Formats: sequence, structure tokens, C-alpha cells
Amino acid sequence: MDFSGVPFGDEMLGFTGTNAYSEDNAAYSELFVAEAGDAFQGGDEFAHAPPEDFANGGDYQESRAVMIDGGDRFGVSTLTVDSHEELVWVGNNGGHVTSYYSAELMKYTSFQVHDTEEIRDVLSIEPGILALTPTSLHLRTRQGIHSAIHTSPQLVNMQCMLQLANNFNHRLLIGGHQNTLIEYDLMRLEETGLHDVGENGCAILRDHPRFVCCGDVSGRISLKDPRTMRQEHSFQAHSGILSDFDVLGNYIATCGFSNRMCQVVPDQFVMVFDLRMMKFSLPLRAVAPPTFLRFMPGLSSCLAVIGPQGQWQLMDAGRPDSAIIGHYHANIAPTGDMTSLDVSTSSQAIFMGDNCGSLHLFTSCSKPVFNNFSQETTLPDVQEQTQTMPLTDATCSLASIPIFYPSCPLLSDWPEQYMRVRYRSTPPVDPEVLQTMKLVGSIGYAPNLHNKKRNQVEYKFSRSKGTKSSQNENGIVKTEDGITVHVPWRYRKMEIKYSKLGIDDFDYDQYNRTCFSGLDNSLPNSYCNPMIQMFYYISPLRALVMSHLCEREFCLVCELGFLFHMLDVSMGQGTPCHASNFLRAFRTIPEASAMSLTLSDQDSRAKINFATKIQSWNRFVLQQLHTETLVEKVTDDVQKYAVLDGQATQHQEPVVPVDGEELKGEKTDEEKKIEHQDKQEFSPVADIFGSHTISINRCTRCCQEIHKDTTSLLVNLSYPEVNADSPPGCIPFSSIVERSMGLEQTRQAWCDSCTRYQPIEQWRRYRTLPNILAMNCGLDSAQDIKFWKNQFEILLTEAKEKMKEKEEKEKEEKKIAEAKKESEDKENKIDRSAAVTGSPSTPSKRNAYPESPAQHTPNARPCRYGTACTRSDCRFGHPGRDSAEGQQPAHILSLLDQTMEYSWVPFGMKAKLNENGTVTLKDIPKAQLETVEEEDGEVIYELVGVVSHIGDPRFPDKNNLVACIKVGPTYHVRAKVSSVSHWYLFNDVSIQPIAAEEAVWFPCGWKVPCVLYWQRRQLPPKLVKLEPQNPVTSDVFGEDKSLAQRGRKRITFTPLTADEMPGEGDLVAMDAEFVNLHQEEAEIRSDGTRTTIKPSQKSVARITCIRGQGPLEGTPFLDDYISTQEQVVDYLTQFSGIKPGDLDANFSQKHLTTLKSTYIKLRYLVDKGVKFVGHGLKNDFRVINMTVPANQLIDTVLLFHMSHNRMVSLKFLAWHFLKIKIQSVTHDSIEDARTALALYQKYCELKASGDLVMELQNLYEAGKKAQWKVPGEEEDE
Repeated sequence: MDFSGVPFGDEMLGFTGTNAYSEDNAAYSELFVAEAGDAFQGGDEFAHAPPEDFANGGDYQESRAVMIDGGDRFGVSTLTVDSHEELVWVGNNGGHVTSYYSAELMKYTSFQVHDTEEIRDVLSIEPGILALTPTSLHLRTRQGIHSAIHTSPQLVNMQCMLQLANNFNHRLLIGGHQNTLIEYDLMRLEETGLHDVGENGCAILRDHPRFVCCGDVSGRISLKDPRTMRQEHSFQAHSGILSDFDVLGNYIATCGFSNRMCQVVPDQFVMVFDLRMMKFSLPLRAVAPPTFLRFMPGLSSCLAVIGPQGQWQLMDAGRPDSAIIGHYHANIAPTGDMTSLDVSTSSQAIFMGDNCGSLHLFTSCSKPVFNNFSQETTLPDVQEQTQTMPLTDATCSLASIPIFYPSCPLLSDWPEQYMRVRYRSTPPVDPEVLQTMKLVGSIGYAPNLHNKKRNQVEYKFSRSKGTKSSQNENGIVKTEDGITVHVPWRYRKMEIKYSKLGIDDFDYDQYNRTCFSGLDNSLPNSYCNPMIQMFYYISPLRALVMSHLCEREFCLVCELGFLFHMLDVSMGQGTPCHASNFLRAFRTIPEASAMSLTLSDQDSRAKINFATKIQSWNRFVLQQLHTETLVEKVTDDVQKYAVLDGQATQHQEPVVPVDGEELKGEKTDEEKKIEHQDKQEFSPVADIFGSHTISINRCTRCCQEIHKDTTSLLVNLSYPEVNADSPPGCIPFSSIVERSMGLEQTRQAWCDSCTRYQPIEQWRRYRTLPNILAMNCGLDSAQDIKFWKNQFEILLTEAKEKMKEKEEKEKEEKKIAEAKKESEDKENKIDRSAAVTGSPSTPSKRNAYPESPAQHTPNARPCRYGTACTRSDCRFGHPGRDSAEGQQPAHILSLLDQTMEYSWVPFGMKAKLNENGTVTLKDIPKAQLETVEEEDGEVIYELVGVVSHIGDPRFPDKNNLVACIKVGPTYHVRAKVSSVSHWYLFNDVSIQPIAAEEAVWFPCGWKVPCVLYWQRRQLPPKLVKLEPQNPVTSDVFGEDKSLAQRGRKRITFTPLTADEMPGEGDLVAMDAEFVNLHQEEAEIRSDGTRTTIKPSQKSVARITCIRGQGPLEGTPFLDDYISTQEQVVDYLTQFSGIKPGDLDANFSQKHLTTLKSTYIKLRYLVDKGVKFVGHGLKNDFRVINMTVPANQLIDTVLLFHMSHNRMVSLKFLAWHFLKIKIQSVTHDSIEDARTALALYQKYCELKASGDLVMELQNLYEAGKKAQWKVPGEEEDE
């Protein structure tokens, strides 16, 4: 918050003689050229620093944040960007000035201006800089050398200064909290006049070509003539205090405070005044009350507006309806406030300062400049320093020290016998291999024993270093808690590297051998793929969204329904689906961006907490689906009914007795108010996930209660603290859910009865239980994770104690087996090792506790150190000592990597809704899940889905999210397999069948649950019978309005009539044109091979459909240009014919529509069974984000293709077979579609005559002869 408009003295700010930088109060100056953020006198740079090179296409990012000199004691009081050189000057409350060079913020100069007073303003001029304190004016060179100082009786509580422009640049105006404005001559360095400004003084000065703009503490802005300093006009910007204002061109923008109800409150709006009409123009609503603002030079009417807590936005004063064009946030301390703001003249850098002593830099490009034409900055000569080495440095190389070389032999001169080259001898062949070997000529063949790695000879190290190295090679590491971590490959982030053909020749079968379809992970925000799969395999939700269709352009329910339809069609095809249209609609929701749920390609995965983000996504999307499906439901009465256990029970308000009192038969006024509240709103999503609840708030002082009727869509788990008072034993998971559903808490809130903030008790009571119980596991704090691990430790400890007797019996059996023959011992040893330890990538489903090394090697050679050996990994025997003695036992949670038998999360829970509104839950063991039955008033929930966060400590940038989902029998029947329920692991494009135990298998070192979904065993009949209804009808070809607003629209198609609607098997020629949203990312290796890391992201720009038969054959009935709100990096005009203005509703003269409007037309044709004819249809429909059955695609690329040969372009096919030339200048989709239809007709003729094979051979011969170029044209496809 800016206090520049409030008159105050130094005593109010705490500036005394002791708040100086040096004990003798002597000013000093230092010159630095160092690394970014090198602090002064023990300061330090902030830990966060984004990558040095980024390019966002004009979007701002916080690239640097440094602590200024003295920032640990004083905050930033003012800052300014040097208008002559690449410098930024910062003053603090301790009278110190520091400058930083370039966007790297390398400290340039640092000097003390005043011992006790703060720096009120800093101004850069040609000779140097001017620093203003409340009682003095200082002139310093940019190297910190003192030039001049000015003090006078008129300098009292000064606040701001301004150098006039043009012919008056020698005049300096100094204002403050006094009734005069001081004029100072920069040439003569003396005061030349005083100008009266009134009793409110002058707190802010801004320059304008026609005026000198003065702002005072009363919220008024005065416009003065720069020649005579007489007032020409004034504005009353705010009724309270003026916080800041800026001038650019014909506009003045202000922010400040207003007087409301005898209180000064910050204004939410930015006031804009027009200097041409000299009156108020318009207000701009900001996200947060603005404190500082600056116009962006060179960006017309663009403003940078910052709030007190670091939230700031770019606003366009020329667009009041949609003023906010960008929203950002500076990383400041929770208790920090912004105190200053300035923008460079190039608009590429924005600087902010806070009261915690930090300087924040936001830039819009990778290498920003402060000024378009900056002068060269004088840098000091770097003196070469002599390298020194401390005597205590144990890591420095002694070879760097010159030593005397004697003539006598050195200790390093080894005898010749020790310097000979010796090769490692070949290891002997395993005797068992020799016994089973069969000779064929001179070559012997033997079966693989699988006890050694192929083509590798293991080095047997005797030190622990070799053991650790071996573990790292196998992917086994340990966390700080000592928990062994090994992430199986199926859980790791899938990184797909495409070839030059992109995804067309990629073999997805190696990741997915099931009949279900995965989701592509190359798109931004694809972290939500597991939750999309979770929603798809919830049958009622799938039927609901696939039956929904509305007119909103960006509707999540519609896009989710389209995506589910793609997943249905893609069953058995083996290729993943793309959620590009759904993610596009998700990015357009302002609330999603405000909650940081949308990510960009520049975001580092290592810095993103995906566990917290997916839970926020789950909460937000459920609420969004609920909001978008709200409909009005009119009933005959005002009573509510809910379905519980298949029976309708009437709800009466309120149902929760207070303080144990019984319910009265007569309703109070408050109960009637609750009963009539929101009776006409109905959401089918609430029928699936919602539970009818009553939220109760009670004041602890006056005991007033407020009851609110709400719908809860999910449960956030809340865990108790783990301390010495915690009850012993394992706490059932159902108890945690029960605690979370009935959580009672006290918060500070407003009480209408007390008319003040009071402690308010809050709790919730349930009236109905949800059909699908959605849970967010939380686990976003160290305390919650500690509780989670503690429950697994207790569970495993109890299980280990129960198995102790069983292990002793097995030990006796092993001793008996050791007395057998040597060959049998070796075979038994291998079998026992495989049975006990299991494979690290495929844990055993049985109980598995690893034994000590001595138990694995009963005939091991004795250790040379005997009982004195203390090494935990010694592979030799130690007679007379217990095998586990002297060794550090592995962490008990490491056992979770070897067994799936024990889990704290149950497969089922039994819930009962009590009369008082509370819920009682009980775990159901897996063995009893199939046999347990519901009793009166009870509901059985079965686990159907788990979304988990996978974090590998070795690769923090490859953490990801996976889903374990129980796929029901209806989905298997739809995929034409057996009608069973089975668990699957969904990891983007990878889908693997897993055992049920793996769904609740949570190794604490790398797998953490985030979202749990439970489903009622007996769903209501209306949800069981719910089937998707196709909402797309022929009405979508009705009236189609264009979005273009300029000029006369050029209609290039003839719409379909009612009797022309295509049917099953009818031909429709189609072509689409695209634009690039993101370029392709590829890498070229040293051998010249090129690998696609990330394919280019395209967006459809034009779709054309042509009649394939009938009297109007060849006439287009659909030719839509698709409007896009995303930034286009390449219009591909040469190949698409799309020009920049064609997709802009303000300039386009085409038939411009939304993607959704055209999408549902294509969807209607697909559902009707129409056969599409085109060239490269697979790629066209992939970008459109639609899956079409293969039997409905007729692609001329494949029709005229011979195996093991290249694909032929449409242009060359048209020239060769049709004798026409197309695509001379640019591509036209109508021309391409007609050509594809003619080529298909030509194909049918050749196939009927039997000349197809011969013509294809002629085609390739002609192509090779012409080098696949159309004669007469130089363009090569």
C-alpha cells in the first residue's frame, strides 16, 4: 500500500540516528560487477530463479528476484529505470541507493545517500542520478561519486521530483507535503523559484507535453502550464487519498482510496480521464484493489496495475468490457506489501519493490532490454586474482602447486613388476552349464539358467561402494527416511519419441495390449488424463455427458461427451485419443487460470506439485460440471425428496437436533426459509456425486445458529496429528473418512447478531449419502504424510509379529535342506531367493520379508575379521554371531516394495446415516466383500478408482499421475470381450491389467494416493438404467450464423435441404486446413538422425464438405472457417490458404463459425455412417479431434499407394490421373475435396477394368522420372 499521500514525519517511520549503515554515519560508495543478486554486506539472493532462456510470445514471467542491499532491515521505498543506460536504481528506507545492471540484475553500484532519512524519489538524468530525501537533494554519478548536495529551509518533508521535457529540461520541480512547489535549476544547481500548490501539497508529479500533472493527498490531480505554472484544469479522481497515477498521450489513469461510511477504503477501479475532453472517461475494474500503475510505453493504452500483495495485471484502457489481458503474481513474503513500481521504456521489463527489501523483475522475452537505444555502461576492469589454496582444503589437487623435483627416485616411481599390464582372466563356465550342454560340431548349446545377466560379467566388489553402484544401476535408491524406492517401468512417465513420420508409424501396442484406448500426453495440461479416464469409466456420468448438448461455445460437459464418444469409437483400434478440444475449453475458463490449474510448456515438472493440483482439478471440474448441468425443475410442492437405498424419503427442515433436543412438529421461520431455498435448481451431476447436507454455523458468544442447505460433491480427508498422545494401534481408514465427513472446526467469521468477528463453530450434517463417493486424500503437508506412513508402519509391524513363529519353522526346514547334496543346495538356494525376495519390478502378492545375508549363504566362506566385522552388507560368514546382529535393519516401509498383501485402504466400506445427520463407517475386508450384505439403513461402498502421484527421487522432473480403475462388465461387453470386472492401470497411452491388490498398493517412497472414488454396490434403478442418448440430430444443419462482423459475407456453399441429408454409405468429400499453435520440437543427433520429441500442435482453421452424389454432386454444403482465441504462431498460408484476418471476427469476410458448431455437424455425419473421401483424412480428423471408424474412411493416399514406396501428394495424383493442375499458389479446401472425389471415381474405374496395378506402376515410374514435381512448376510438395 502506498502511504505517499499521508503526511508523516521520520519518527512515525522509526528513522533515528541509529538506523544507519555505518557506525560513524559516513556515506560510502562501492562499485560492483558480479553475479545476479550478489548482496551487499551479507545479503542474499532469493532461492527461486526461473530458467535463463524463455520465450512466451509477449507473456510476462518473473525472471529474477533479489534482495537489495540492506533488505534484511529496510524495505524498498522507491525505484526507477534509467532512461539512458541499462540500469535500474533502487532506494530503501535506510537512505541507501543500489543499482543493478541488465536483466541479469548484476549489482553495479551501492552507496549511502543519507544516514537517517529514507530515499523518497530517484531520478536519472544525463550527468548521473538525483536522490531525494525529506530534507535534501543529492546528485551522484552513476559510479556513485558525490557531485552535489542541496539543502534549504524550503526542503521540508519532500516527496517527489520531476525533470521537465523538451526546452525546459534544465528545470527540476520538487514537491512534498507543503504548500509550495520548488523549482531547481540543474545547470546552476540552485533554487530559482517557488510555486503555490495549496495546503494539500504535491505528492506525485508526472510529465506531459502540454501540462505538468500534480497529485495531492486529497485525491485531486491538477494540470499546470509548464511555462507559468498556473493551474489550467483539475480532476477529483478519488474522494479519499490518491495512491498513484500516470499519464500517456491523451489519458490519465489513477488509483487510490475513497471515503465510505467515514472510513478510507481502497477503490477496486482504475479511473481513466480523457485530456482531450477534460473529463472522466471510464472505470476499469481490477482483480484486486490497485496500489500502483504505469502505462506501458509503445503499447498504446495498455496499463500495468499492481495490488498490495503482489498480484498484478495488464489492462487495456481502450477495452472497458474486457480490460484485463493478462494476470500475474509476484512471489513475495506472506507479510510483504508492494511499495514501488516502474516500467522500462521498451516495455520489456517491469520492476517491483516490496517492504521486505526485495526487487522483482518481470520480463516478456528471453533477452530483454530496458531502453531501445541505451548508452554503453562503463564497467570496471576485472583484476585478475591470484589463486590461493587454504591449508585445510582437503579437496584441492596438490598437482596445482609447483614443487621441487629432486634427482632421486620418488615414492610414485613404482617398480616395473607392478606396472605391467594384466588382463582379467575369463571366469570359469558354470558346471551346471557344462552338464546340460549338447555339442553340435564344435559348438556347444545349453539352456539359459537365468542366474546372470546376458553378455555381462559381474565384478564382485568387497566394499559397500560397489553395492551402492549396483543398486543405482538396477534403479533402487533410498529416501532420506531410509525407505527403499524402486519405481516399476509401468508407473514411470511415458516419454514417446516419434520418427520423421510422427505418430503414424509409432507402435502403441508395446504400451497398450488391451482393447481400451489411452490418452495422449503431449498436450499441455495433460496431467488430468487419469481423472478423465476415471470419469469415463463411471457409467452414470458417461451416459449423462454423452447425452448432453448445449449452445455454449466452451462447455466442459459437451467437450467431455465428445471425448467419451471418441473413447467409445477407439475401442480395439490401438491408438490413443487426444483431449485437445476438452483441454482447449478448460483453458478458457477464467477460474481455472486463477486457480493455477492450467500449465504451459515452459513450466518445470519438478516444481509442480501434481498431487495437490489434481485434487484441485477434481474439486473444480466436479463443481463446473454441476454448474453447467443445472436445470430448472418445477414441482407441485416445495418439499424435497431424495433417493436413499432405492426408496423416496421426504426431507423436513431441519433434521439435526441442536444440543440433544428433540425435533418439534412445528417449523420455525428459519426452517421455512431453508425449505424454500433453491427449490427449482436440479443437477444430474448432483444425483451421481452429490449428498444433501446441512451446514451449521454457531457463534460461540451469542449461540446464534445459521443453517444452510447445500450439496456436497466430494469429501476432503482430514487426518489427526501424530504425537505421544495418539492412541496405540492402527486407526481404520473408515474412521478417517467418518471424521472428515463430520469434521467440526472453529473459525473467525462475522456474526450478524454480535456485529463483529467472533469464533464460529462449523459442522455439517448429512441427509443423504452420495451414489458415487469422491474423496480427495489431501496429503499436502508433512504432518499428513507422517500420519499415513505411521499407519502403514503399525500395520506391517503387527503383521511381522504374527509371522514370526511361521518364519522360525521355515528356518528349521531350511537347516535340514542344507545337509543335502551340493547341487541340490544350489538349486534350493535359487528357489528360496526367488520365493522370498521376489522381483523388484513385480512384487509378490504374498507376504515377503527379506532375510539376512547369512541366511542366503549358509555355506559362505568365513569372514577374515570374524565377529569384529561391522559391515552390514558383508557376504562372508560370521560364526558364533547371529545373522541379524551388527547389521542395520531395513526400514519397515521398504517391505511395501516387495508385497501387496497389506494395505491400509480397504476395498469396501459400510456406511450408515444416523438420525442426527452423522455418518458411521466401517471397513470391509476383501475376504468379506463378496459375502457381506446391506442391512436396514446401510450402504456398501466399493472402491472403483484410485489416482496416485508417482515421484521417483532419481528423476524429480519425471513425476506423473496414474489411475487404477476397476472397469465394469458393460465396458468389456462393449469391447466384445468377456463380461467381467477387472482392474487396469492407466498411465496416459499405457494401459496394463493389474491385480486388485495393486490398486491399494501404496509404497510410501514413491506412490501417494490423491483421489479415491467409491461406488454404491446397489445404485438406484434410474442410474443403472441410464444409457447415453445421441443428442446430435439433423437440426445442427439448420440456421447457421456467421461470427464475422465486417462487410458482406461471401457464402461459398449451398446448405443441405431436408431431403438431402446423407445416410449410411453415402459419399461426402472432405478436406480441412490448419494453422500452427506450437511448432514441432525435434532433436538432431551428431550422426544426422532426426528425432521428434514433441509433434507440432495444430488447430483446424477451415473445414469443407462436398456432396458425393445426387444432382448437386461436387457442390459444397459445408465450408466453415473456424474462429480461434488462441495465439497462432504460423498460419501456413502457402499450404492452407488461410490469411491472418480470415479467423478474426472483426476483420474476416468469410463464413466464420465456432469449432463446436462445425464439430457437431461432422459428428452427425459420422453417426449416420457416411463415408468420407479425402486425402490424408487420418491426420485431418486427428487435428479436428474426432475418431471415425476405419470403414468410413476412403483415403486417396492409401488408394494410390504401393507397399514399400513413398506416399504420393494430391497435387501429383491430380496431374497424373486427372490431367489438371491444382494448388498453384495456395491450397483451397474446396478444390482439394473435389479433386479427392474425382480421384476416388477414377480409382473405381481402374479397379473395375483391372488396370489398377499397371496404372500404379506407371504412376511411380512417372513420379521418379519427374522427381515427384508437376512439370512446369517449381514447387515441391
